[in-house]
Amino acid sequence: MDILKFKLIPGGTITRNDSICVFVLAFLARYLFMIASGQDSLFQQDWSRYDAQSNGILHGSFNLETQLFITAPLFSYVLAGMKYAFGAAYIFVLPVFQIIISCISVLYLLATAQLLFSDYRISMLTGLAFAIYPITLYYTHGLGQESIFESLFIISIYYLSKFFVYRTYSPLIAFAIFFSLALLTKSHVLLIAPFLVLSMFIKNGVNKRAALDVLSVIGIVFLMTLPYGLYNKFANGAYVVSSSGLGGFFVTGHNDDFYTYAVNPPPMGTPEYERLRGMNFEVYDRLTPQLERLSHNEKQKLYLREGIQWSVDNPGRFIILTLHNLYSFIMPGFGFHYHPFKSWIATIILSTPVFALAYFEIVRRISYEYKSNLVIISLFLGMLSFSLIFYAQNRFRVVTIEPFYLMYSCSGLMFIVDYFNRRFREHREGTV
Repeated sequence: MDILKFKLIPGGTITRNDSICVFVLAFLARYLFMIASGQDSLFQQDWSRYDAQSNGILHGSFNLETQLFITAPLFSYVLAGMKYAFGAAYIFVLPVFQIIISCISVLYLLATAQLLFSDYRISMLTGLAFAIYPITLYYTHGLGQESIFESLFIISIYYLSKFFVYRTYSPLIAFAIFFSLALLTKSHVLLIAPFLVLSMFIKNGVNKRAALDVLSVIGIVFLMTLPYGLYNKFANGAYVVSSSGLGGFFVTGHNDDFYTYAVNPPPMGTPEYERLRGMNFEVYDRLTPQLERLSHNEKQKLYLREGIQWSVDNPGRFIILTLHNLYSFIMPGFGFHYHPFKSWIATIILSTPVFALAYFEIVRRISYEYKSNLVIISLFLGMLSFSLIFYAQNRFRVVTIEPFYLMYSCSGLMFIVDYFNRRFREHREGTV
């Protein structure tokens, strides 16, 4: 792990002192945000599920099946380990642990920028910007999958980028390991995986060596997810590599209640709003009596049929909902209907320049050298697929692709600065 040892990052001039300064800034920003926000670490929407599952693990109950899906295991097991090791003090230790690995991921994003752009200014600006990026700070100390997933995923993409540059097996193996850990934390990256595999063939050609590379990655991911897959095969009758929920997620994003919540929600704070926000949807209550004697796979098929039937019966609403999901995925900031006005406007002000510069720079770089930017193309297409097939979740976007938007926005900013500096020099020389 060359980043953690603070060696020179390949292809650049980032020094040990640079890395230490960025790490310290990231730690201070995350720790102070946790203190100043006034938000305890238990604000994540899914906290009660993780808390119950981790307690179950400590008492010998390892089945993470819920009504709608089987939960990805890594965070629940990390939480159980923290409770076992630190007792009640886990509530203080785990947020600090999340902050530390988040700070490490800042260095890996900085290193990824150096690999892609080979520009000290862009790399340092990426590290400094991600160290203090408020949208990420919001999730860092909250006890849930998001922060740990984001860190593991950023590290995995660094090693994939390094493999694309040097074509050696050590970063490829590291990519497969960290991608597996990210997958075991949040399973939506399965929709990104096919695009990453395709990018490996596009980058290196369709040949025996490229096929061996892909098979090596698939083999490592298979081995790392095998224990959980086998457990669920025996416990739930379904081989699950991370989390299940194709049907559960689909029906969640395709029913009358979700349509109302997404397109025209009731005022915040009303009982109806809180019901929809808690996803206490009518469709679940209606289907519950049919679930009692069904296997896990049969439940998922029932949910999927229900979601598809709703889409067929409501073509107009389906189109509107799909367009809404597309809009929510592309546009910056938190959703207007789901956060207080001050929080919403703050995220808009902070993230709009990031998104605008990122889109500009991604298009600019793809237009003249797309093979060097296959990773961001894969991430974009994978997350777009998730948003359109299921439903747009801003927190998924924040922890999966937004750090890389930030990286490209820093590159775009440097391009604009260089452009105007060059025009200014040309103008000044022309007037002399």
